[in-house]
Amino acid sequence: MTVHPLQLVGGMTLSAIPDMAKVVFAHGLTSTFRDGFVPLVRNVRAFRLAAQEVKDAGTALDMILDTRAMAMADITDDFGRHTMLERGLTAFSSKFNLVSLMAPWNATLKQFSGLLTMTNMLRASQRVAAGKGTAKDIRNLASSGIDADLARRISMEFSIYGDSQDGILLAKAGDWDDAGAREAFRVAVVREVDRTIVTPGQDKPLWMSTEVGKLVSQFKSFAMSSMQKTMLAGLQQRDAATVNGMILALGLGAVTYWAKETIANRETSEDPAVWAVEALDWSGLVGWAMDANGVLEKATRGKVGLSYFTGQPVSRYQTRNVAGAFLGPTVGLTADMFQVSGAVAAGDFKQSDLRTARRLLPIQNLFYARTLFDRVEAATGDALGLPDATNRKD
Repeated sequence: MTVHPLQLVGGMTLSAIPDMAKVVFAHGLTSTFRDGFVPLVRNVRAFRLAAQEVKDAGTALDMILDTRAMAMADITDDFGRHTMLERGLTAFSSKFNLVSLMAPWNATLKQFSGLLTMTNMLRASQRVAAGKGTAKDIRNLASSGIDADLARRISMEFSIYGDSQDGILLAKAGDWDDAGAREAFRVAVVREVDRTIVTPGQDKPLWMSTEVGKLVSQFKSFAMSSMQKTMLAGLQQRDAATVNGMILALGLGAVTYWAKETIANRETSEDPAVWAVEALDWSGLVGWAMDANGVLEKATRGKVGLSYFTGQPVSRYQTRNVAGAFLGPTVGLTADMFQVSGAVAAGDFKQSDLRTARRLLPIQNLFYARTLFDRVEAATGDALGLPDATNRKD
């Protein structure tokens, strides 16, 4: 059993800012602007039609199903008849992702990525069908399960039913006569969109699917998938799109670090080494390697890991207790609860304990409401006369 992370994921949308770089990773800088941004500006109506085509394929449905956020939180494989409380928490979690703007963010990015995927896939199929396909066209189509025969059939159906509006290719696959070509095309679109806007699936070790594994590895599926679908895939591509994607991801990772620290009312570091580490961490490029680094830092109090060079822990792990870092958020939440109850029972309740108690509250980490919670926390600490009220480190 794992917790529904309402008190943890309020800043998930800020953490997802580097997702925009994944589109460049997959399609390249030129295609992203030529086949994505420019047609979007020219013809919004055609973009909406293309977005509907992506949804008809079976992806970019996060406004309704919230699949990506649930997969990232590792709470998609629950089964059986749940209690009323569990059903209520599940419904609240889904609605919370609308409030946190994560569901709209995921849906929009997947629609944009799907537009590029369909355009590039249709053009590559046309070139292969005409005998003008490049080695890259053949490789990209093959990686999506489309061989030369399927490419010819897809190109044929598009020539009959498809449409082109201001650079946006509308497949209109629902009208195709060739059911096999339609199925192959839609499956390929879903696969590529979920690879570009990293959506955790079965690309994780088997031990993470056991009951104990699901408990201690919650929130780790995204890191595993990101390593497979972003970094390793990029290293295999070895092209300009990979380089551009990496540079953009690091830049957006630095933006995420700045946004997170600013909203939390913390000073950003003046050390370039800290910015470099934070940009690498928030970029998601190295996946689970940064999670391993965070555990090492907690285990050795900063003597081993990147904090040895920067002099401070990676910000993403600063507020996690040791139990949470090693055994997952469910165990960390339990440890926090015992810390608070122990402090109350012993009559030794401090500002740090109030901070821990605040972290147990649902939506306390919602990025645009965090300042309000910070002020309430500070005022409560002052009103109760709690020690170390001005010495908060997290």
